[in-house]
Amino acid sequence: MYMTMRQYRVEPGQLDEVARRVDDDWLGKVRAMHGFISYHVFKGGDDHLVSITTFLDEKEAMTATEASAEWVGEHLSDMKVEFIETRQGPVLIHGGA
Repeated sequence: MYMTMRQYRVEPGQLDEVARRVDDDWLGKVRAMHGFISYHVFKGGDDHLVSITTFLDEKEAMTATEASAEWVGEHLSDMKVEFIETRQGPVLIHGGA
């Protein structure tokens, strides 16, 4: 398994709308990608959202990361969403289902 974490700074008053758009549109797209295992978004502070995506292997994760960046650019361009960083790597320990 391979995991990617993407961190964003979002205008505090726009967090709910960004989350709604991600849930309504992006979640279905990422779930449909080959090798998908899981996707989570959490509020990492008053103005931070963090997404964590897990795929079967690195190649599939990289494809999803590129698609995510494109989706954000196309669907959140009218909002104050600033990409901060990506961290990624192979999963060493997995305790889920």
